[in-house]
Amino acid sequence: MRVGEPVIRARLPPVFATLVLTLLVYSVLAYALTSRPPLYLAPSLARIVGFLPHVIAVVNTAALYFLYRGWRAVKGGRVRRHRAYMLAAATFISVFLVLYVTRVVLGGTTAFPGPPDVRLYVYLPALTLHIVLSIISVPLVIYNVYIGLTYDWRTIRQRTRHPQVGRIAVLLWSISLALGVFVYLMLNVFF
Repeated sequence: MRVGEPVIRARLPPVFATLVLTLLVYSVLAYALTSRPPLYLAPSLARIVGFLPHVIAVVNTAALYFLYRGWRAVKGGRVRRHRAYMLAAATFISVFLVLYVTRVVLGGTTAFPGPPDVRLYVYLPALTLHIVLSIISVPLVIYNVYIGLTYDWRTIRQRTRHPQVGRIAVLLWSISLALGVFVYLMLNVFF
């Protein structure tokens, strides 16, 4: 493979591939969020589930870091670095999804332990915005990753909407990731 060539030879149109992959991600998340957790976890598994929020926060922070680096790289015209950073960000967010689904399926959710007013006016709005932006970001991120992997980087601007969709995806995804870390801090550090 030469520099600039696509990593994967695409067989599906980007919009169709994005739709299929988005529906797959939403289906897995819907299943996880609606399934009943087990009534009992072995102590060793319970410790792992209890530790997952900390790992998830680190993974989210890493995703945010690589997303920022990728955005800076493309602003500076460093396309190869941009691709590497964005693939790293996508990898970290994929790891996040696996960890998050695992935690939820195993019953690792946490109620907000702080004061009711902070819960109502700070925590819940931050959590809601985090979730909404996450949901909106999924197809945008999938589209951009798919384009980045299947198109020669020299033709992406002319043949796709990658730059336009990417700007929106980076903004929404960054805010969502930052709010995810903020929610973690609210649940595990501040209260």
